[in-house]
Amino acid sequence: MNINDYFGKYDKNNFELLVKYMKNLDKNLKLFYNFKYPFFKGEYTRNFYDYLKTKKLNYKSMTPEKLFLYIAPYFKNIPNWNNPGTMINVIPPVNLTSLAATNIANMYNPNFAQDTYSGMLITSEFEVSKYLCDLIGWNWKKAHGTFTFGGKGTNLYATKIALNKVDKNISTEGLEKNKYFMVTSKNGHPCHYEVCNWLGIGTANCYEIGCNEKGQLNLDEAKTIIENNLSEGRIFIGYNLTAGSTNELYVDQIKQIYLMNQEIVKKFKLHYLPHIHADAVLGWVYLFFNDYDYEKNKLKINNEVLKKIKSLNSKIKELKYADSVGIDFHKTGFCPYISSMILFKNKNDYYTLYEADNVDISKVNFGGYNPYHSTLELTRSSLGPLSSLCSLKSLGIEGFQKIISNMFNCAEYFRNKLKVNSRICIINENTEGLATLFIIKPKQYSNFDISNITKNSDSEIKIIKEYNVNFGKYILNLAIHNKIHFIFTSSRSYELPGTSIKIGALKAYPMSIDICKNIVDIIIKEINSTIDSYDNLNGNMNEVFELSDNMIYR
Repeated sequence: MNINDYFGKYDKNNFELLVKYMKNLDKNLKLFYNFKYPFFKGEYTRNFYDYLKTKKLNYKSMTPEKLFLYIAPYFKNIPNWNNPGTMINVIPPVNLTSLAATNIANMYNPNFAQDTYSGMLITSEFEVSKYLCDLIGWNWKKAHGTFTFGGKGTNLYATKIALNKVDKNISTEGLEKNKYFMVTSKNGHPCHYEVCNWLGIGTANCYEIGCNEKGQLNLDEAKTIIENNLSEGRIFIGYNLTAGSTNELYVDQIKQIYLMNQEIVKKFKLHYLPHIHADAVLGWVYLFFNDYDYEKNKLKINNEVLKKIKSLNSKIKELKYADSVGIDFHKTGFCPYISSMILFKNKNDYYTLYEADNVDISKVNFGGYNPYHSTLELTRSSLGPLSSLCSLKSLGIEGFQKIISNMFNCAEYFRNKLKVNSRICIINENTEGLATLFIIKPKQYSNFDISNITKNSDSEIKIIKEYNVNFGKYILNLAIHNKIHFIFTSSRSYELPGTSIKIGALKAYPMSIDICKNIVDIIIKEINSTIDSYDNLNGNMNEVFELSDNMIYR
């Protein structure tokens, strides 16, 4: 065993050895690469218990070459997010400049718990915070941002700080049962409730507010619930707002909620301001259109798409009225997992977590910055801040505009092509989002109209839903056997907006930067032929049903 084969030598940068190993692994991965299809090659048949029961840790060292041969099969079945036909979630291809920088950084193992453990790399976190403050319209000198473990992490930070603002003694004395409450939107992410569980507030004390016809939190309902609870002596900690929902990109009325919050504080003479958090992990990217000239339309964006982008931008600009904003660079920032940031308008809010570190940014010098005092994690990776900085600087504002507008153009084209087939019914035809939600009409329901769904019986709706759920399994089966070049998510639980009807839905998220109209045409042709072949099964789904219901169902 030569120990330097595994760690390199201290007096070298070891970059060549790293590249050698990456090439070696790449050579072994060629057996599984499958770039024309949504998934790498695989079998989808592993039982984890059966696999693990024979495994034992080797006593002798394994050479790097043998290790990479051993590891390569673990890459089976990975979705290929670069492929334009891979549309199963809001997961983007990775900006390779971000990946290159973080791979090299990880070779030196920086820990963002302290600056002395991470060198000047930690500057990337400050810099990304400043750029986002500039886009939102906040004073970066008074703000503070930190990267954390994911979208749930950003919401956890916001909710914890909402509690701290209400009562500074909570951190030492704990919570009183059923004393605190907050509100969120029906269109909000499930983690809004989950963080209430983690923090001891209780999921029952996170009130779900209904939405208006635009998918936004109903202000009158929210005000009534908040005021009724305050009148009963309970403590309102704040709002967890939606600023870009997964399916429809709904954005709550942040400015109106800010004004309503001011009224409630005045009416009930609160000694604090209930916290307004905007969960903008998807929606933040539309800030890049703040200064886009919609009249000149330099990028020649389709007129219908241009209206939607302009509308989204006008809504997302209201982030400036929030107290904190959650941002996922690993969604619409084209960064590797995990790259989530929580940004606070007022650093005084953030430093309720550790007040001793609350000093003016002009006085923060290298050697004296120790974020582990206030961050949830005592160990933090450089990946989020560094990959985000690389993505922002490499693409620039115009680069993001080009990528996002192309995705929008293709999504609109995709919807228009889909509905040419009379068997396909678009659920969200007027959406401002990228995702397309649709169902396939069974032959016997060719006259089905989504707008008149209440005229259908429960049994008819069940038949339509199961038809689409099984179609989702069918296309997954075809995709993993390299028989089609596309894959969508299929949902059992999707409710038609404004109803409690669970019709289910197929969901297509165009996230590849390589998507174009020619490729959309190919995908549409395959979808149409796949519907025909699905019908020809005559209900014989034995092979397809072997696939897990949970594989791509959300």
